[in-house]
Amino acid sequence: GIIDVLTKAVVVQDSENREYNRSILDQSRRLEEITLLDDLKRVKLAIVKEVEQLREAVREKEARDGAKIQKLSQQVAVLKVELQSVRSESERDGLTQALNRRSFDRLLADLTARNTVKAEEVALLMIDIDDFKRVNDQYGHLTGDSVLAAVVNKCRQSTRGEDVLARYGGEEFCILLPGASLRNAVKKGRQICESIAATRYLLEGMPTKETIGITVSIGVSALRRGDTSASLVERADKALYLAKHSGKNRAVSEKEVK
Repeated sequence: GIIDVLTKAVVVQDSENREYNRSILDQSRRLEEITLLDDLKRVKLAIVKEVEQLREAVREKEARDGAKIQKLSQQVAVLKVELQSVRSESERDGLTQALNRRSFDRLLADLTARNTVKAEEVALLMIDIDDFKRVNDQYGHLTGDSVLAAVVNKCRQSTRGEDVLARYGGEEFCILLPGASLRNAVKKGRQICESIAATRYLLEGMPTKETIGITVSIGVSALRRGDTSASLVERADKALYLAKHSGKNRAVSEKEVK
């Protein structure tokens, strides 16, 4: 859209400039003809008149150009806002509004690349909703979607402004914690587990106002020098697997994985 607006503006401006140049050329020819007159008084009056017409033409051109530049700037500003909105939407998961997998992968790749130059403390939480298939089978996929959104909202309540929450796939989410050690990240994971487990969720459309409980399992890893995105995720995923198979509703550190 921006390219189209600018292209049209250039075409219009080019056309108007050609008209303007022709006008100036015609007036310069008239000035040349004036110099052929014998009467100096008539020459002077004619030159004054043509010069004033030239000045008026320049003033009109400047006014038209100014108005068009302002209008064009407004159009481009609107398009930039729309572009930013579309870009933001393309980076988000449509259901939960968490960052989507593609955006998360790109962010994590940039982060691990920077870590090869300067070591930074960054921890990763891999979060999986326990027994999510049972929720879908028992209550339907609409309820399942509501559960996904509810879990994201609970996770957001436990994150800081600089933390990155993303939907990794299906019922699996992840949180990047810049500046967090492995120990602090495990503590954060346990807080999230406790917060989600302590909440009852009301099922919409149920006549008995039925509620359900949800728990999550979390695997935790911390960035090491030389890590790739894959190695960091792999260690968190193994810790998540251990959390799932040792009782669920818990956060497990990569150090606990044999």
